[in-house]
Amino acid sequence: DPAGLQNVYTCLKTQTQESWQWVIVDDFSANTIRNTITEWHTQLQDNRVQLICNTEKSNASVCRNIGAAAALFENIVFLDADDTITPSFIENRQVTYKDFAVFKNNAVFNEKQETIYSKPVTGNYLNYFLQARFIWPITAIVWNKAYFNKIGKFSSQLPRLQDVELAIRAMQNSENYTVVDNEVDFFYAVKPIRSRKNFLKPVCKATYIFINQLLQTENLITHQKSLLKGYYYMCAKYLERSETKSSIKLDSRRTKRQESR
Repeated sequence: DPAGLQNVYTCLKTQTQESWQWVIVDDFSANTIRNTITEWHTQLQDNRVQLICNTEKSNASVCRNIGAAAALFENIVFLDADDTITPSFIENRQVTYKDFAVFKNNAVFNEKQETIYSKPVTGNYLNYFLQARFIWPITAIVWNKAYFNKIGKFSSQLPRLQDVELAIRAMQNSENYTVVDNEVDFFYAVKPIRSRKNFLKPVCKATYIFINQLLQTENLITHQKSLLKGYYYMCAKYLERSETKSSIKLDSRRTKRQESR
């Protein structure tokens, strides 16, 4: 989305910390879009912005992993094109941490362009994610590049929920992550489920893949495994809100398999 890229660059240009790198990965877009992005990038004349164009179609996880591999800095943040960050965003992330740091306070722009701030969260952060309560988005995390690589990066086999699965895996394997009670300096846009095309089926598929993987891990206690049924209720909720009910058999099969465990 050329307009989204321009939005991110506008935010980056106003940063109080001028030492940054932005890696853009184009996932084999249509020729017209790719040409527009390439021309726009050339006109920037900003060597802090790197554009990588894939030669074949992949997915979001592959693109993010490519971007991370190209990163010159040890601190990595993943931004979506419709994210908005304030001028202090990068400067605020100059914190001391080991594996990763979570900036837990954030806000969203809804479909009415209203700003909704996150609510305070206490307790076990991993358990929130295990019960399909996503208390922070992908933008909230600053990764140590070495740790990101160590835990296997984003899973390329998941059609959706890649950032959720990575957050769970990261918390499972780390005893050295930091949670920052930050000022709100980033906003992400959310779209209503009904406006997302082909949304339910890939979510159900992703749920089935990574929940089955989680059930086989040894570091989840029985109570935590019981929380995972929240993903199947989430799929049922998405189905109810969808304009099409064509995936109802898919969702019901997932639910029955979970209940039988």
